[in-house]
Amino acid sequence: MADPRAAHVHRVRVRPVDCDRQGIVHASRYPVFFEAAMVEALRSLLGSYKELEKHGVDFVVSETSIRYLRPARFDDLIRIGVRVRTLGTTTLTMGFDADVDGTPVATGWNRYVSFGTPELRSTPIPDDFRRVLERRPAPSRTARPTGARTPAARTPAAQNPAAPNPAAGSVPAPRT
Repeated sequence: MADPRAAHVHRVRVRPVDCDRQGIVHASRYPVFFEAAMVEALRSLLGSYKELEKHGVDFVVSETSIRYLRPARFDDLIRIGVRVRTLGTTTLTMGFDADVDGTPVATGWNRYVSFGTPELRSTPIPDDFRRVLERRPAPSRTARPTGARTPAARTPAAQNPAAPNPAAGSVPAPRT
């Protein structure tokens, strides 16, 4: 079952380079924002992304989905809640909920495959990292994604993690 609580919150200040001619964040920037949020989430959970590298592991994106909800604009501060949605043997799906001042602007997920760096093929996620990724932080107001307003037990995703959950503004993750 997916945990709606954020494992990490990342903030991005929108720069001119992130915007189109109308001053709205271009759709192509959200994958960049979400990737930065994922790296920072792993840094906060593991101490450093280099911990993965020390174990000969890297995460590569294999699939992504983003739902654009409302425009974010130049100089907005985007808050991105990051959570572990699913953890497979060789895959990790992370969810992202982006908001500006509490108003959801985008939501999505990335599926990552654990790759062995020397052999360049999928490899099981090491047990040490699995234990850290399976742990959930205590709920707090600052770490909770803005879109997650209903308790997980009452949402459709609680019964079927692959089902859309409009109450939480989530996009269904693929089954792993």
